[in-house]
Amino acid sequence: MVRIMTQTLKILSILVVSGAVLVGSVGFFNFWSDRSRAEDEGRPTTLTITAEDDGGTVAKKLTDADLLNYGVYFETRLRFSGNELQPGTYTLRRGMSANEIISAVTVPASGEEDAEAAAAETATELKVTFVEGQRIEEFAATLAAAGWTGDPQAFIAAAKTPANPDAWEFLSDLPKGASLEGYLFPDTYTIPSNALPQDVIDYMLSTFDSRFTDEMRQQADAEGLTIHEVVTLASIVERESAVPEENATIAALYRNRLTTETQLLQADPTIQYVVGTEGDWWPALNGDLIEQAAGHPYNTYNVRGLPPGPIANAGLRSLQAVLDPEDVDYLYMVTKNDGTDTHAFTNNLEEHEENICTYDPDADICNDATTAPERALVDRATWARDWRLSGAS
Repeated sequence: MVRIMTQTLKILSILVVSGAVLVGSVGFFNFWSDRSRAEDEGRPTTLTITAEDDGGTVAKKLTDADLLNYGVYFETRLRFSGNELQPGTYTLRRGMSANEIISAVTVPASGEEDAEAAAAETATELKVTFVEGQRIEEFAATLAAAGWTGDPQAFIAAAKTPANPDAWEFLSDLPKGASLEGYLFPDTYTIPSNALPQDVIDYMLSTFDSRFTDEMRQQADAEGLTIHEVVTLASIVERESAVPEENATIAALYRNRLTTETQLLQADPTIQYVVGTEGDWWPALNGDLIEQAAGHPYNTYNVRGLPPGPIANAGLRSLQAVLDPEDVDYLYMVTKNDGTDTHAFTNNLEEHEENICTYDPDADICNDATTAPERALVDRATWARDWRLSGAS
């Protein structure tokens, strides 16, 4: 009898110790995970789960994205949870625990009928293409046109009032109160039709983070430029360049103007950004519209240097062009108006005036009868005249 009781106590002791070890191990992994989070804790990262994924493949995606240290731990916790993976695209944040991730990407196991009902309620996937050179409001309209069920105004508000700029290293020099204009990377995205505005924004910021490489950041630093300055100038280059092959040339021209003490940037798109309205975000400029922009900080005909921030969301080619402009000394350009959408470039003012009259004979500068007060800043073709009127010398 005593022997039986002794054996029973041994078994109970083993079970208690095993349980303690198991609980302790779980606690240790949770503790260790909490203490080993990256310095960029809270940074959003997108994760796509497909119908073909299982616990193992998702665990690998999580470790590859530096969301978890041990995929096998996630896989084990997933099995014990009894939940099922729910295909979709998720915005997860660095520092989330395995349990928090499981809660975000799974649904409770259900019967076949319940599963069919859940599938019917699952959001559809949308392919949305955001075009280079467009502004936040145009991106909101693109989302709505693609079938996104969210509120375009909520998207605009979220993009103009960043919720988590500190989560992104490349936004470290974003001026206080500035919007995310310029940082919503134009590309083709696959998103759930019911994605939250902030999730869509995080997808785009995540893409910017990967496409604006470490090498490009080092290059900007070597050039004495902040990322914000690069993105701002790239947005202007994007709007001015109708032909991709001219991006590096136009970037060089504007960088030359910025380094000339007597020169203003004088970029029409910065004025268009000020006066654009819904339905016509980039209007052809006239005297009345130019008057509306008088004294505005984005009016580069009045204010020296770059505007306070980007005017549109530039693509990779324009970002690279600002960092690696063509080796030319151009200061002036005029649209050829010959159907090619290209420009005639020069560093000589007189030659520039000749180019204007060659490609736009009706320009005021080609009409000697036009008096100075009658001359308005109209477009790139009349830039040289306007430079003289602006007070620069």
